[in-house]
Amino acid sequence: MNESDVAKFVNNARKTLTDAQLLCSSANQRIVDIKKKLSSWQLSTSKLSFLIVSLKQQGKFLYAILKEGIGKKLIQKQWNQVVLVVLVDEMKHWQHKITTKVEKLDGIVNELSMAENDDTGSSKLGDYISRDNVNLLYDKLKEVPVIERQIENIGLQYENMVKKLNKELIETKLADITRTFQSKLGIDKLMEAGVAERFSRELTDLEKDLAEIMNSLTQHFDKARLLQDKKVSNEECEDLYKVVQGDDQELSNIFKTLHEVIDDVDKAILNLNQFLQVKTNEKNEIHAKVSEIINDFNKNLEYLLIFKDISDLIDTFKNSCTQDIQVTKELCEFYDNFEESYRNLVLEAQRRKEVANKMRTILNDCEKQLQNLNAQDQKERQNFIAENGSYLPETIWPSKIDDFSSLYTLQYNVKEP
Repeated sequence: MNESDVAKFVNNARKTLTDAQLLCSSANQRIVDIKKKLSSWQLSTSKLSFLIVSLKQQGKFLYAILKEGIGKKLIQKQWNQVVLVVLVDEMKHWQHKITTKVEKLDGIVNELSMAENDDTGSSKLGDYISRDNVNLLYDKLKEVPVIERQIENIGLQYENMVKKLNKELIETKLADITRTFQSKLGIDKLMEAGVAERFSRELTDLEKDLAEIMNSLTQHFDKARLLQDKKVSNEECEDLYKVVQGDDQELSNIFKTLHEVIDDVDKAILNLNQFLQVKTNEKNEIHAKVSEIINDFNKNLEYLLIFKDISDLIDTFKNSCTQDIQVTKELCEFYDNFEESYRNLVLEAQRRKEVANKMRTILNDCEKQLQNLNAQDQKERQNFIAENGSYLPETIWPSKIDDFSSLYTLQYNVKEP
C-alpha cells in the first residue's frame, strides 16, 4: 500500500466532499426557499378560498336580513301595516272621538248659568274645558304624508338594494369569482393536475439524491481517513485500499452526477417559480375582484345603517303618536266624567232648590202658627187687663202688666241655592 497514494485519496476525498457540501448546501437552501414560497402560496390560496366562501355565506345572510328582517318585518309589517294603517286609523279614531266630545260639550247649555243670567249670555259646557291637547293627533296626522314619503323612498332604495345584492353580487360577481377560482386555483383542479404536488415531490426526490451523494462522499472520506490512520488490520487494509482506490476513480463521475442533480434542482425550481408566478398573478387578479366585492358589501352595510336611522326616526314618531293617543284617551275620559259630573251637578242644584223650598214652607207655616198664637195672646192679655187691671198697681210688675208687645220676633232668610 503506497502511503502517498493514500494521502492523495484523502485529499481528493476531502476536496470533493467540501466542494459538494458547498454545492448541496446552496441547492438545499434554494429548495427550502422555493418550498416556503410554495407553502406560502398554498396558504394564501386557502385563505382566499375561505374568504370567497365567507362572502357567499355573508351574501346569503345579508339577503335573508333584507328579505325577512327589513322587507317583510320592517317595511311591510311595521311601517306599512302597523304605522301607516293601524296607528293612523287609531289616531283618526281618537281624534274624531275627542272632536265629537268637544262639539257635544260646546252644544250643551249650562243650565246653572241660565238661571243666573236670566236666559241671556248663558255659557256652554265647552267654555269650561281646556283646548290645549284637543288637536294633538290632528297635528300628528299632518306629519303622516311626510312619513309615507320617507317609507316610500326607503322602500324604493330597499328594492334596488335587494336587486343589486341578488343579481349583481350574489348571482353574478360571487358566482363568477367562484367559477374563476375553481377554474384557476381550485383545490380539485390542482389535485387532478398535481402540478404543485409534482413539483414538491420532484424536489423532495432531488433532495434525497443530494443526500445520497453527500452520504456516499462522506463514507468515501471516512474510509480514506481510516486507511490513512491505519486503524484496520493488514488483511482488511488491502481490501479497504482497493475500495478507496476504486471510489477515488469514480469521484469525477460522482461530482458530475452531483452537478446534474443540482441542474435538475434548478430546473425544477425554475419551473415551480414560473408556475407560482402565473398562479400568483391569477390569485392577485382574483383577490382584486374579491376586494371589489368586499367594497360592495361594505356599501350594503352602510345602507343597512341608513335603514336603522330611518327605523329609529319612525319608531320615535310611532312612540310619540302612541303617547299622544294615550293623552287623548285620558282627555276623552275626563270629558266624559266632566259631562256626567255636570249632569249630577244639575241634579244637585235641583235638590238644593227643593230643600230651600221646603225650608221656606216650614218657615211660612211657623210664622202663621206664631201669628195665631200671638193674636190669641193679645186677646188673653186684653181680657186679663179688663178684669184685673184696675186692682193691680203698675209697680207690682213694672212695664209688664200692660205690655202688649209680641212675645216673639222672627227673622229668617233662605238663600238661593
